[in-house]
Amino acid sequence: MRRGIAALAMAVCAWSPVSAQTTLDFGQGQPVQVAPSAVLVIDFERAFRESLFGQRAAAEIEKTRQQIAAENNKFTEELDAEEAELTQLRDTIPLDQFRARADAFDEKVQTIRREQDTKARNFARLTETANARFLELARPILTEILVRHDATLLDDRRNYFIVLDQADVTDEAIAEINARIGTGETAETGQQ
Repeated sequence: MRRGIAALAMAVCAWSPVSAQTTLDFGQGQPVQVAPSAVLVIDFERAFRESLFGQRAAAEIEKTRQQIAAENNKFTEELDAEEAELTQLRDTIPLDQFRARADAFDEKVQTIRREQDTKARNFARLTETANARFLELARPILTEILVRHDATLLDDRRNYFIVLDQADVTDEAIAEINARIGTGETAETGQQ
């Protein structure tokens, strides 16, 4: 019970607007120093999605998805035509020639499948990579927002059931990230 009260008291002090350290004594003869802190939240998914960087990344990812889909459709059409041709040749050429062609066709199918599977795996990592790069570039900006609000923690809004609007800095973060990073193309090329 005492631990519960201590935790509650520390949580209340954490939201206290006082900027100096507070000493709490829970009747056990051991005062506890509690530094006030504030928790800010951000909707990281929305910040990424609505930022210029995120919009550029999403457009590039969609373009890559469409290219892979177009390649898959092209390969499917070509392989279907080649398979139909092989089927027609089955009864018109010697068996050893047919087997050689069928084996070559199977090898071609397996090679294409491996290449397209590799592209699909790489594609699946594109969003993860873009998010990681976004956070890397945004980290100094988010740190400045923390300092400006005299806060010590920035967390994802989705981790909390109830959040006061004044604790959410998503709009502020998007505006600053857009102003300082933009689409991120300059950062990606290493230019200033």
